[in-house]
Amino acid sequence: MNKPIIVYPDADNDTAEIFSGDLGFRLKKIGYFQFFNGEPTSDNEFKRRICNADAIILGWRLPVDVMKSAKNLKLIVFTGIGVSNFVDLDSAKQQGIIVCNTPGYADKTVAEHTVALMLSSARNISKLDMTMRQGKWIQGTSGFNLEGKTLGIVGLGGIGGRVAVLANAFGMKVISWTRRPSRERSEKYGVEFCDLSELFSSSDIVSLHLALNEMTVCLIGNDLLSRMKDGALLVNTARAELVDERALKAELETNRIKGAFDVFHREPLRKSDTLRKYQNVIMTPHTGYNTPEANYSICELATKAVVSYFRGKPMNVVNS
Repeated sequence: MNKPIIVYPDADNDTAEIFSGDLGFRLKKIGYFQFFNGEPTSDNEFKRRICNADAIILGWRLPVDVMKSAKNLKLIVFTGIGVSNFVDLDSAKQQGIIVCNTPGYADKTVAEHTVALMLSSARNISKLDMTMRQGKWIQGTSGFNLEGKTLGIVGLGGIGGRVAVLANAFGMKVISWTRRPSRERSEKYGVEFCDLSELFSSSDIVSLHLALNEMTVCLIGNDLLSRMKDGALLVNTARAELVDERALKAELETNRIKGAFDVFHREPLRKSDTLRKYQNVIMTPHTGYNTPEANYSICELATKAVVSYFRGKPMNVVNS
């Protein structure tokens, strides 16, 4: 049997360095492995990179016509969770390609970023830093404590569960909405389950941790946002599309609620986007997942998925 050809067609500098080491060696033990540093500059270049590939590790978008051009392709491993936004899963299935993702790689990382956004907003960190850089020394009241506040977590998966654990350590009351409530999960994460309406009306901070799909797109609309307490904070480190953009901006425009966001409807965020002008919003450029530890973890999971497939035991399949 010929050794499989494994290609990473769009590695960035960090992942290229990681695959230059032990993970690349693992892949070379089962096949011919090649990575390309940087995204392809055209579809034709993309096709050249993967033309002979049996398996690819994918960092970003794979156009359908590029995928169809790879006649030997049997496996796509996406370095992330939301693969359906980057790969046409139905087309892949029709082509006989198994598609896998890498869940859990950044649960702790994103959870810590979520709590960092909460703390920054609660204590006005970014504003105070800015005034210091302007040569000012303002010692007014710097926000509020997290202890004793109610945190509402929408979605209690790996990230949401970790946020709950961290929030409990701060002495917060944690409530949650999930499609799979159970006594075991309530005890594991120290949360009380409730419906969405109660969560939005009762929470001082609402944090979103849902996957994006047909059932969750624009789940958070005007009705739920209008139920939030005056001065409450909405944190989103999941997907921007979970929230109705117009309804969110309407609430933020009135300065009634606050926001802390790592994800946006259009990325990179346009210079003209009105979010940039709101003083009640803290923003980071979709970096919640990005630490050296998480980057290695995602590459390691991708490697395991490739190795498992060629050993006859596919893992984390999303288009079965």
